[in-house]
Amino acid sequence: MSLDQQQVEELKGYYPDLKLVEDGGVEFIFISPFPLPAGCTPSSVDALLCPSKRDGYPSRLFVSAKVVHKGPGQNWNPQTAVIIAGRQWWAVSWKTAENQTLLGMVLAHLEAFK
Repeated sequence: MSLDQQQVEELKGYYPDLKLVEDGGVEFIFISPFPLPAGCTPSSVDALLCPSKRDGYPSRLFVSAKVVHKGPGQNWNPQTAVIIAGRQWWAVSWKTAENQTLLGMVLAHLEAFK
């Protein structure tokens, strides 16, 4: 899968330091810093967006730490970290709509923490 460069540029408007990362033939988008909604601890993490289907989800947003928050995404799946691109990552169990733009995916995943 090759990411739509227009969508990557749109996402860079919000996260100018994002980087494209490949692991196991899958393209990811690394975002750092990745600010989280108010009330989250920590308030910022590194994030790794998997814009393709994975683990039964249309897309996944992995974060560098388990986030304490009061949003609806309280179920961490997997319970232990996964290793992607040589780092440990966690993700909440949060399904988003299919066929979203990259920015739409990120915004939809953030709803889990609000």
